[in-house]
Amino acid sequence: MQRWRWVVVLVLFGAVVVGFFDRISVAVLFTNPDFYTSIGTGFDPARLGLLMTAFLFMYGISSLLLGFVGDLFGPSRTLGIATALWGVLMAWMGASSSFATMMAARVALGVTEGPQFSLISKLVHRWFPERERGRANAVWMVGSPIGSAIGFPLSLWLVHSYGWRASFYVFGALSCFIMAPLIFTVTRERKHLMPPEPVSGPKQKASPALFLKNYKFWLVTLYGCGLLMYLWGLNSWLPTYLERSRHFNLREMGVYSSLPFVLMYIAEMTSGWLSDWLGKKALLCAIGLFGAGCLLYVGTVVDDPHVAAVVIALSAGCWGLGLPSQYALSMEVLPGSVIASGIGVQNGIGNLVGACAPVLIGWIVGHTGSFHAGLLVIVIASIVGALVILPLVREH
Repeated sequence: MQRWRWVVVLVLFGAVVVGFFDRISVAVLFTNPDFYTSIGTGFDPARLGLLMTAFLFMYGISSLLLGFVGDLFGPSRTLGIATALWGVLMAWMGASSSFATMMAARVALGVTEGPQFSLISKLVHRWFPERERGRANAVWMVGSPIGSAIGFPLSLWLVHSYGWRASFYVFGALSCFIMAPLIFTVTRERKHLMPPEPVSGPKQKASPALFLKNYKFWLVTLYGCGLLMYLWGLNSWLPTYLERSRHFNLREMGVYSSLPFVLMYIAEMTSGWLSDWLGKKALLCAIGLFGAGCLLYVGTVVDDPHVAAVVIALSAGCWGLGLPSQYALSMEVLPGSVIASGIGVQNGIGNLVGACAPVLIGWIVGHTGSFHAGLLVIVIASIVGALVILPLVREH
C-alpha cells in the first residue's frame, strides 16, 4: 500500500510538470518576433501580458466554480479527461494565426486547467494518512518549479530549433498521449490500497458553509493571492526581463530562466519535510513569501546582471518554502468532506488576483519603460501576503 501511493503522487507530479509546460509556453514567446508577428501584435507588452492574464483569469474562475467536480464525479476520472483536453488545446494554439484565436485557446486552457490542484489535493487527501501529507504535497507541488525549470529552456530550444508552433505540438502530445493515460490507470481509486478514512463523529454534509465562515480559511486564501501574484508575474516576464533589461544571450537566458525554479524545487522539498517535522506551517509560509519579496527587490536594483539573476533565483527559492506549507495548512483548516471544494475556492481566488500581475506588469513596463517599476508589483504583493498569514503562526 505504501509503495503504491508514492507511485500515485509521482504521476500527479508528472501532471503538474506537463501542466506547467502548457501554462508558461507562451511566456517564452514574448521574446520571439516570429510569434508576435504571426499573431499580429508586434512587441506590445500589455497585449502579450494579456495572453497570460486571460489564461489565469479563466483558470481562477474555473478553479473557483469547478473545484466541486472532484467531490462529485471522482478526482481521477475528471483529472484524466481534463489532461487529455489540454493536449487538444495546445495543438489549437500551435495552429493559431491571429491574436483572437490564440486568446480563445488560452481562455479554454484556463477553464480546463483550473480544477487541477483541487483534484490533486482530493487524491492526496484520500491516498495519504495525515502524517504523510506534507511530504506528499511537496512531491506533487515541486512539479510547478520543475515544470518551469525544464519548460523554459526546453521551450527556448524547441522554438529556436523548430519554430514556435512546434513547442505547442510537443507539449500537447505529452498531455494527451502520455499523462492522460497514466492518470486514468494509476490514480483510480483502489480501496484496498488506501488508508482507512478517519471516523470522527457524524458525517458532515459537503457544504461550502463549512469553510466560507471560517476566518482561517480566508487568511490562507489572502496569503495565496500574494503567493500567486509572485508566481505568475515571474513566470510571465522573467525571460523577457533577462533579455531586454539584463541583455543576456540565449544560453544565459536558458540558465537563468531555469535556476529560480531549480531553487524553488529544493525549497519545496525542504518545506514539505519541515512542515511534517516542525508542524509550523504558517511560520514557513510567512518566512518564505516575505523573503521572496525582499530578495526580488534586491535583484532588480543590483547593477551586475549575473549577481542580479542569482539573487532573483534565491528569491524564488524563498517562495518555494511557502507553497507546500500553504496546502498542508489548508488541509488542517478545511473539513475533509470539502477539501476539493475549499482548495478550489482558495486556488480560484488566488489565481484571479494573480492573473492581474502579468498584464499589470506589462502595462507598467509599456508606460515607464522600466522593468524595475513593473516588478515592484510582485514585491509589494509578496510582503503583504506574508503579513496576512501572521495571525495563524501561533496555532499552526
